Amino acid sequence: MSRAYDRGRLVELFGEDASTVAEVEREFLDTARDAALEIRGTDDFERIAKAAHRVKGASGMIGADALGRVAAAVEHAARARDLAAVRALNTSFSDEVAKVASQVAAA
Repeated sequence: MSRAYDRGRLVELFGEDASTVAEVEREFLDTARDAALEIRGTDDFERIAKAAHRVKGASGMIGADALGRVAAAVEHAARARDLAAVRALNTSFSDEVAKVASQVAAA
């Protein structure tokens, strides 16, 4: 099974303290889950783009490349004012967030 994110990158950035790494993982998941709810719950393109952008940046930091790509696609669709594309990408976005959560839970 491929990794949803690169835990080693977190260790490089924040050190080997398990509680610190776990806190960063929790904060990331809170951000990603909040963004998923916001994207699903609004038709406001600016809010959708901002939520996706937050996750895109945070995903890059922890090496969640697949989630980062989906977040970038959602952001692009929102900036293009394409609600159908945003909605079509929402399942992939939520699936990638769930994959990161599963990897965090297994760590």
